[in-house]
Amino acid sequence: MKNKSFQHFGIPFGVIVVLFVSSLNLSPTAPKRPEEVWVIRSVLDKQPRMLSVALDSSCYIAYSLTRCQLYKAWKGGVSLDGAPYTDKKEIQPSSWGASYWIDSTNTNQWGAVKNGISVFNKITHQGYTLKNNQIFIRFALVLSSHDTVWVEECPEFVQEKSGKIGLERTFKTQNVPVGVEVNLKSTGTQIALKSNGTTSYTAYFSPLPDQVQLILKSDPIHSGRALMEKTDCFTCHNIQEDEVGPSFQKIAQKYPYDKKNVAKLSLKIKKGSRGTWGNGLMNPHPNLTSAELTAMVEYIFTLKPKEKPRSTQKLATPPQDLPQKPKEPGFGAPLEGVHPSYDLVNLHTAAFKPRVGGLAFLSDGRLLVTTWDKVGGVYLLDGVTAGDARKISVKRIAFGLAEPLGIEVVNDEIYVLQKQELTKLVDLDGDEIIDEYQTICNSWDVSADFHEFAFGLVYKEGYFYAALSMAMRLKPGEKQLPDRGKTIKIAKNGSFEMVNFGLRTPNGIGSGVDNELFVTDNQGQWLPANKLIHVKKGEYHGMQWGWLSDDPAPEMAMPAIWLPQNEIGNSPSEPVLIREGIFKGQMLHGDVTYGGINRDYLEKIEGQYQGAVFMFSQGFEAGVNRLRWGPDGALYVGEVGMVGGGWSWKERLSGLQRLKYNGKSTFEMLAVRAKPKGFEIEFTEPLKQNTQLRPADLWMQQWWYLPTKNYGGPKMDLEELKPTQITVSENRKRIYIEVPDLKPKHVVHFQLPKQLKSQSGQSLWSGEAWYTLNVIPQNL
Repeated sequence: MKNKSFQHFGIPFGVIVVLFVSSLNLSPTAPKRPEEVWVIRSVLDKQPRMLSVALDSSCYIAYSLTRCQLYKAWKGGVSLDGAPYTDKKEIQPSSWGASYWIDSTNTNQWGAVKNGISVFNKITHQGYTLKNNQIFIRFALVLSSHDTVWVEECPEFVQEKSGKIGLERTFKTQNVPVGVEVNLKSTGTQIALKSNGTTSYTAYFSPLPDQVQLILKSDPIHSGRALMEKTDCFTCHNIQEDEVGPSFQKIAQKYPYDKKNVAKLSLKIKKGSRGTWGNGLMNPHPNLTSAELTAMVEYIFTLKPKEKPRSTQKLATPPQDLPQKPKEPGFGAPLEGVHPSYDLVNLHTAAFKPRVGGLAFLSDGRLLVTTWDKVGGVYLLDGVTAGDARKISVKRIAFGLAEPLGIEVVNDEIYVLQKQELTKLVDLDGDEIIDEYQTICNSWDVSADFHEFAFGLVYKEGYFYAALSMAMRLKPGEKQLPDRGKTIKIAKNGSFEMVNFGLRTPNGIGSGVDNELFVTDNQGQWLPANKLIHVKKGEYHGMQWGWLSDDPAPEMAMPAIWLPQNEIGNSPSEPVLIREGIFKGQMLHGDVTYGGINRDYLEKIEGQYQGAVFMFSQGFEAGVNRLRWGPDGALYVGEVGMVGGGWSWKERLSGLQRLKYNGKSTFEMLAVRAKPKGFEIEFTEPLKQNTQLRPADLWMQQWWYLPTKNYGGPKMDLEELKPTQITVSENRKRIYIEVPDLKPKHVVHFQLPKQLKSQSGQSLWSGEAWYTLNVIPQNL
């Protein structure tokens, strides 16, 4: 044992005690931590792939898992800000308080030398283990000889009887070749680690006063702007560009500034509205006072652009929507209840109501739930198939994960997709609490942008599949990172490859028809509507931010089904295949913002999937994020949301429910099939005897979508279709519709008459369908 006094990593800490011991020296009793969730994966201080550890109320530390280095030690805490934590977009977690030490210039480096020559190649993070309430972080240091040295670090807060505090870092190395020395080096300092042994370093800090989390004061802003930042206004609106809703500048430009319009817009904000800018719904804000509403509207009017001199050039008249029929649930408006053939039961309770990021079943029928929240947890639920929340036991088995939006079970091994990593969860001692968080893959491109989600997870034929969304708040001139907006295929050895690209927010990937992969994507810039996409190698799906070349972008691949915005969807989520019953072979997908579940019928024409989407069910607790079939044949529905429009259904945030077939028949469209001169519609029940359908009874439109740089996009060449003939089949379960002037690469919208009845006297559950006619069949 030998003591030295020197500068640790080039920073004067005071006295550093260096100990060489034969094995890791764990505390005899489990140390207490200042936070229940004391290990956190997240973005931190605008840096991706960070690991924060709350060792003590006087000592927090954070590691950069990209550099495999200690980033900071400080007194204070972590401010968990952002969409899953505080329902605010555009921000991420940050540290607060005073630093004992910080590697702000990234001077710390790993090294390995042999005979005075560097043999270091690279180092990667391999995960960590939690044992006895301590953390053991693992790194793989690869040498130029291709040998891999394993390094494990256990950080711990220490305090002497005198009150002096410090940070002890204990390293254990394995598989170090003879003659190789592993070291940590910084400016003027190089610290050798004992080969195939254990080394401890203790740094004692100068004391710091108690820390208080400060709220920084910004420059004075308009009182209306300040109020809007505290509500959900900037969730759906931007200053200059349209997003979910119109830009504030466009709103200000539409109305003359006077008391009448200030009062009018104030009332719209308070009560909510729909129809002025399309079918999108603006949420009501009943708790805002008249003074607050007035201040907000006054601020919006300050954004009105200055009028430009009028041009004498005649402008083209934009296309106008065709007249609409009266809207009722299932006939021009969303459904309002649960599908009659299914019973819905709550699996959540007041004590456990998760914001669901992922669902998966173990082979014994127990359900795993990941949560999109501050805990970043994985929960094990027993008894869910009983359909009685009172009989369900809930056990948290993992925590601290970064926005886990996917989970998969492979041979009863648990894999979780975090925001920036695919992780295997391992229980080492049989108590069903996760001890080891193994890194499988963390090498795809990431930044600190709030919108860089990773969605999934699907395991198929030895590979994992996930979908990566794009960043949304890039600086001028800044491009997307190369891996963003792609479906990726991940091998168990950690390598990955791109499958398709040009996606925006692909919140859902699943195995569907013909065991093929499908992904949903959300409308936005360059995406005029939502999509259900068949995942095919090398296809480009239109989001031009993901085209990084200066050459013209390739032609956009057509989706299997367009999901028209604010008609059948707004934020589509995970698709699943229906494996039993009358809809066997079709698919379902959820929607977070529009709410509910939709049904997808697909057929293959000339080697390409296309088909129809139908309303299926509403009536759920919150926006539907994840769907998973259980061993009992029921559909388990995981729900999520955040305060503010755009990412929630009716401002509801969480829920876990079960949808189970009750044996009742429901009269609705079973399928819509394309024919050379029209369509065939098949029903779940025969039509009522002597049903007569005239062409005028069926309302049809067609259009195509033009992707633009704006949020959403216009329906181009929108026109009403006039069927010339409707023929009812002998068994009255099918009708054939002959329609002239059909065009490929168009969406065809059907609305059947509400008065249509089945033989059993049932009315249609839903009378609408949207068929994506990529190809008109020639020989059917």
